[in-house]
Amino acid sequence: MIKRRYIELFDDKLYSSCDQLGEIMRLNLNNTQESDIKEECLDGVKAKTGLVRVNDSNRGSLTVRLVLTLECLKLQKQEVVDNHQSSSSSSSEDTIDNYQPSPNYYLRYVTVARKNGSLGISVKGGQENSLPILISRIPEGGAAYHTKRLFVGDAIIKVNDQLITNASHDAALHILRNSGNHVTLLVKHYKAAAPFLLGARGKNNNNNNGESDTEDGPWIDYLIIPLMMGYVTRYVQGTDKLRRNGFEVHGMNDSTSTIIHCDNVKSLSEWVKLISENISNLAEIQIKLYNLNFGINEKIEYMGWVNEGVLNNNHPWQSYCARFMIIRGRDVLLFDTPPMSITEWLDCGVVYKLYESMLRLVKDAENVDQRQNCFLLQTSNGVSRYFSMETKQGLLDVQCAWHRSICSSMMHIKIKIAIFALIPSNRYSTL
Repeated sequence: MIKRRYIELFDDKLYSSCDQLGEIMRLNLNNTQESDIKEECLDGVKAKTGLVRVNDSNRGSLTVRLVLTLECLKLQKQEVVDNHQSSSSSSSEDTIDNYQPSPNYYLRYVTVARKNGSLGISVKGGQENSLPILISRIPEGGAAYHTKRLFVGDAIIKVNDQLITNASHDAALHILRNSGNHVTLLVKHYKAAAPFLLGARGKNNNNNNGESDTEDGPWIDYLIIPLMMGYVTRYVQGTDKLRRNGFEVHGMNDSTSTIIHCDNVKSLSEWVKLISENISNLAEIQIKLYNLNFGINEKIEYMGWVNEGVLNNNHPWQSYCARFMIIRGRDVLLFDTPPMSITEWLDCGVVYKLYESMLRLVKDAENVDQRQNCFLLQTSNGVSRYFSMETKQGLLDVQCAWHRSICSSMMHIKIKIAIFALIPSNRYSTL
């Protein structure tokens, strides 16, 4: 009933005055928005940060901050700043007249300078509720309060010339929180909305239901994913289907993982690229450390995750499972999880000799499904295994490592043959 009464409060002027701009909002703007990833120094460490969304079992879609450092990916949620207690004492003094603008204030531009990083407003509404974004509370002493030109019951139409009449609640918050230090709002006042907003505020002083502050509380870590021997994928696990606007990050041995959703294509591709690069850099460091203990002919050339296509008798299509591949010396090794000890290295169940095997890149026209960047590993005894990489660069890295190891193996065999040839004919020796 409350929702229906809200809808009845709003006339059609807001939307009729913005028909042309609204047409723009109905288009898919995800491809044109700029990436919102920033570089910051947090606790003395350089990091990439940006707002994304994750699915929470209790709260549904949740806006969080990603913090990417060299060694890990942090997901942080913002601690809620509770301003209701401080405002409850003055609520009895609030009247409708205190929140009513003069008649010429119904449609206007207002510029707000952030105070301590906050706009000083709380908002309700959103596309999911069939409501505009409404200012529901203006704490005394905040940035919006000092303008004297914003009021409870104002509907926010534009933020810095970006139309938000069709935005969801979370999307509107994201825009408001990332709109710069000086924010220009186009607002329209709805006189009849103020009593309901003020009444709801009084009844729900201890329950911030449907209301969100734009004020920035501290960011708190709630999930940390170590990137060493981890991997990132855009595919739905076990399938060849790409996530439309998200990706999944796995820690080593799947100890931690999460699915992350982005609001635009540029942010999505940039996050995947940055995380993949950090994982590759960590793998290179680990390879160098391992190679200190190996001979020149036993050095690791590649170490990372690949996805193997596996046929299932119960289905006409193949599923995919992650394998940890190591190309070392004359061998290619496949593990279910990264080896963490000498015993695990020696217990590898799948080992192929490089000089008895062939790596063949699969052409796009030969792909068996929608997975891209595929290759075949074929052995002399007829074994054929089908793999897919997340990126073209990942596929090229495997190919180059394979060729380097093949050349090194052939050089080693050639040297041994030369040594064998120098042994006198009346003496026996073996390779």
